[in-house]
Amino acid sequence: MLILSRKEVEELLDPRDLVPALEEGFKALSAGQLDVPPRNQVGAPKGVLLGMYAFMPGKPFSVKLVSIFHESTPSHQAIITLFNSETGAAIALMDGEYITAMRTAAASLLSIQHLARKDSKTVAIIGTGVQAESHLKMIGTLVGIEKIWIASRNRSAASALASHASNAHAAESIHEAVSNADIVCLCTSSPEPVIKKDWLKDGVHITSVGYRPPGGELPRDVIEASNLFVESKRAFEPPPSGSAELQGLPADFGTELGELLLKQKPGRRSEIEWTVYKSMGHAMEDLVAASLVYEKAIERGMGMKVEL
Repeated sequence: MLILSRKEVEELLDPRDLVPALEEGFKALSAGQLDVPPRNQVGAPKGVLLGMYAFMPGKPFSVKLVSIFHESTPSHQAIITLFNSETGAAIALMDGEYITAMRTAAASLLSIQHLARKDSKTVAIIGTGVQAESHLKMIGTLVGIEKIWIASRNRSAASALASHASNAHAAESIHEAVSNADIVCLCTSSPEPVIKKDWLKDGVHITSVGYRPPGGELPRDVIEASNLFVESKRAFEPPPSGSAELQGLPADFGTELGELLLKQKPGRRSEIEWTVYKSMGHAMEDLVAASLVYEKAIERGMGMKVEL
């Protein structure tokens, strides 16, 4: 069994490979080619442990265990295990925190590439934690972005994150950042909405990756006024499988990214409509990213092999 540390995973996971691999994964997901049971959880007084399982033809089985303890730092901690899908043997165990951060941001980037207006020049990133950092890193690969606003209730944290990119600037407020943005990336663990409907420009694209049941960062009136996209229709199920912000909406209210990528359903319909990508985090994304890491590790001879 191959053991891969956080440092090794960071070295092996190339964002340039991750985005196209996720695109194929989303297509396969919407085409019904994956076996992905609903996410499950076990709770403790201060947090939860989630289990996420996936199989995709030509890939190993993957199992991610992720703990969410909002009073701890980091609040999300994870490991991913891969099993050979021909023999059932455990073949790899790796850090899952960096994979979770990067695959989430890469999926947001994929939604931006296909749903944001082509003339988008400004981005607002709301939040300053791990997901905000990974989104800043991924958005830095976009062509045509002139300014990135970073906003948080803690302005010093926003200034610190903004220092990581030459075109990033700390906003005085979340309102200032959002009202100036063509693309808004919500990257918080807030149990309540962090933006307001009347702050949004015409034609804005919003990505939301926060998970904090029974509430969440994305306002319901924004969702209902937007063209909504999700990873899977399971997003409309109750947490932990689905999104708290989407409860009560019919599954056909949203379009899967894979349906868009397969050209089964339309994407943006006008230059003035709002588009929203609400991410729950999907086990397919972990499988795709972890498989890339494992294949590259074998190729480079990295990691520590252990006998169980």
